[in-house]
Amino acid sequence: MNHLAETIKRPTPPFLNLITKHCVLTILTTALMGLSISAKAGGGEYCGSNFSLDNRTYNECQINFPILDTGNDTQTNLYLLLADKGLIRFDEPNTHDSDSYQAHDFPLNLRTLRQTAVNEVKNPNQNFLEHSEKSYYAEYCNSFYTGEEALEGALKIDTQLTSKERLQLRQFRQAIRSECTDSFGHDTSSAEDAPVFPLKWSINAQPYADYIMATQLFYLGEKSDFDSAHNLYSALIDLKTGNNAGLAWLVDTANYMLIRTGINRIYQHGMGDYRYKSETVDPRLFASTQKAINNYLSRFKNGHYTASARGLQRRLYWLAGQQEKLVDEIEWQIDHTNSLRFNLDSRLLPEEIEQKVFFANFDEPIDINKLNDPILLTSFALYRLRPADSLNAPTPLTRTELERLKPKFKDRMDLYQYLIATYYFVQENNPKLAIKYSPTTLPTGEMSYSKFSQYVLKAKALQQIDRVDEANAIWDRLHQLPKQPFQNRITELALALQADQTNDYRKIFGNNATVQSHNLKIRMIKYSADPALLKQVADSHSATDTIGAEARYALLAKSLIQGRYTDYLTYQQNYLPKNSQKYIGFDSENETLKYLPTFSEFNWQGEKISPSINCQDLTKTVTRLSQNPKDRLQTLCLAEFMDDTTITYYLEDYDKSYHSSGQSDSGYRYPYLGDIPSRFKGQALNRLDIYQSIFASNRDDELSAYALHRAIGCFASSGSNQCSDENIDMSVRKAWFKRLKSDFSHTTWAQNQKYYW
Repeated sequence: MNHLAETIKRPTPPFLNLITKHCVLTILTTALMGLSISAKAGGGEYCGSNFSLDNRTYNECQINFPILDTGNDTQTNLYLLLADKGLIRFDEPNTHDSDSYQAHDFPLNLRTLRQTAVNEVKNPNQNFLEHSEKSYYAEYCNSFYTGEEALEGALKIDTQLTSKERLQLRQFRQAIRSECTDSFGHDTSSAEDAPVFPLKWSINAQPYADYIMATQLFYLGEKSDFDSAHNLYSALIDLKTGNNAGLAWLVDTANYMLIRTGINRIYQHGMGDYRYKSETVDPRLFASTQKAINNYLSRFKNGHYTASARGLQRRLYWLAGQQEKLVDEIEWQIDHTNSLRFNLDSRLLPEEIEQKVFFANFDEPIDINKLNDPILLTSFALYRLRPADSLNAPTPLTRTELERLKPKFKDRMDLYQYLIATYYFVQENNPKLAIKYSPTTLPTGEMSYSKFSQYVLKAKALQQIDRVDEANAIWDRLHQLPKQPFQNRITELALALQADQTNDYRKIFGNNATVQSHNLKIRMIKYSADPALLKQVADSHSATDTIGAEARYALLAKSLIQGRYTDYLTYQQNYLPKNSQKYIGFDSENETLKYLPTFSEFNWQGEKISPSINCQDLTKTVTRLSQNPKDRLQTLCLAEFMDDTTITYYLEDYDKSYHSSGQSDSGYRYPYLGDIPSRFKGQALNRLDIYQSIFASNRDDELSAYALHRAIGCFASSGSNQCSDENIDMSVRKAWFKRLKSDFSHTTWAQNQKYYW
């Protein structure tokens, strides 16, 4: 055997001058490869929240629900189905902390599911899946470190090695470089401190030295030489081991590494400028790698890497474009959790299925008839059932196609019934027929995600045909039952919507409240509550409590925005915190105050605009407005306060605006939390109306000039109105500009105004 290790020259860093070729790319050997397909399936980032029960339409922001739904991304539906199967569970985070109202993506985001998912079924290869303290690159680097530990174990039990050889081999392994280490590419040791390795090892140590050499060639990142590593491993796979347990480990590992080098060689040969293409790979590479997998699984039925080797079979099917075999393998894994060859990391399985099965072909999703397992079928069917106005809507799944799939659901007819109900509810917009395929009894016991989904769909269908009492009975019942993680977000939303419609908030606030979500409570405080309810909440919570602080801020801000000046002065006395100057948002020194409203805004000290236009502090301004609401100077000062603070944006509802723009046209609009006629009486003020009221008097004074200048500035520099929702035609803005330039040409405001946008 030609021992490449003999070519090492001391004290040159090991192997760095032995590389015969450069790799284009190193595959992370168990990380799944693929480009993002979020526009088709899911996986998008935060855009907002959805406080409506309508989620039938998919959008790129991934506002998901903890139910099987057409509006979810496919990964979310897969996560829920895998939880029902017992493969994963979710560690739901505490959503009632003091800063929880800052959380977004209500009710649920795919990111949350990924972060909280826990493998319920461990596989024999689990040590490769867990991040080590040293590793930042998942399994590829985990195996670099765990391989070192495994080698040390083998050296200890090989009685044919001397103590000196064990030490030298350990140092040899420790000296190799990898892209996983911080020092990769840098020689951090001096020549004097570098270990000295034999130019020729003993007959007992040589196999281990060759293995270490192959390992170095494998882990050199962009400099990895998989072909040479493959040759070195190949020379070790048939060593005679006898009763030598150390050599037995070495032979087991070398056979396994032939699979990994084969996978990497395939990917390296098939990787083009933009993506992997199987047609550019030599077919012999596929055949040799398949042979390595077959040999390993046949020879090492209880090997150290049996589970991982079977997992790499999935990778090979994908690389070879053998989609049907890949589907069969994934479905086999899902149903054989007790096998030594079970190798799923169920936390990552949804992404694998989405990218490697559902949308492996960038131009065309998989043919649903190639799927057999109810989990994969249900998730992909929900994708195909998305309404036509969803983002990148697929070709709709027909009732006939669904009926042809029925035999595949023989053990999960509940999922088939749910898909039929979903078909009628979404595709046909026929809630009555959807109810026909829904459960006939009230829910009992703990709900699986699929069972919970059936009752949620039924409640929504009942509501759509105005059988509101029956729908509410289901919501109330579901809320009382034990729930899986995240299910309470749906039942609490349903109860909050009931409270909004009936103006009965006993289930939301108070001693007997059953709704705990801060997200929902904050939203109702902001958009739904009347002054009496806000005072009740403020009186029962401290100013440093999330809910209490929000109620106080709502009283102050809304009374000011609505022009209820006398009320504001009263609320200022009773509800503005005594240390309000410390409430400055994320800049607050006190950690508790960082997530609370910015009460410091109400300490506005006024502003001297010109020698004749002087605004006093907010309290004096509002006091004078309470005496004369049409006082031109004071209303102008109020507008200046609004411009200097964030209070103008307090009632902006970006979540509702976004949801409404993407809502499906089903002919029925589900209530949206907070979207009710204001119970806080008064006409909301905005800066543009204030400016117009000042210069509309036709007085030729500096106030009018300044108000014209500020009104025109509302449209700088994009032409969009930044002071109100009103659309002002450019001809009107031009007229303001001309009046400012002609009637008030002597003022600084006219002289500085150059555009009207």
